[in-house]
Amino acid sequence: MKPFSTIVLALLSTFFLFSCKEETTDLSEVQKQSIAASAKAVVQKVFESANKLDYKTSLEHYSGDPDTRYIDNGSIYPSLDAMKDAYNQVGPTMELVENKIQRWDMVVLAKDVVSFTLPIQLKLKAKGLPAYEGQYIWSGIVQKRKGKWMIIQSHESWQNYAEVIASLTPPTKYNRFSK
Repeated sequence: MKPFSTIVLALLSTFFLFSCKEETTDLSEVQKQSIAASAKAVVQKVFESANKLDYKTSLEHYSGDPDTRYIDNGSIYPSLDAMKDAYNQVGPTMELVENKIQRWDMVVLAKDVVSFTLPIQLKLKAKGLPAYEGQYIWSGIVQKRKGKWMIIQSHESWQNYAEVIASLTPPTKYNRFSK
């Protein structure tokens, strides 16, 4: 992971933790469990839609507000629209996507903010290419905005990122002796 993205992620997480710390002490465990379950339902919809190759529905749960941040292995998307464009490009090339969440780590930061850290087993298969199996970590902040839970920050950190990219890219025919 690039140092800049690590710093950004750490600053965002620290900001949310300190800004919401006192409010969570006023919440009972039952309230925290209810809040966590409500936010979790949105994150589950995101991964369920992605597993059906329905990225449009998946990305409807991400906020397009200007204060949001979406990161993919050290690169920050400049906007939600830029992230949608990336998915629009890769989406039609995919034959299979299986995200299997291994563990739900959630922290209720406030009555309207929940932090997620999810280790995920992944299987990808681009059309005409061999399948890839690996893992990554998805972290995100889900916040209730205008009465609706929305992802306002996410970060995907892939193990063996070069292998993931290679599994999505057709091999090139290169002969160093050709003209």
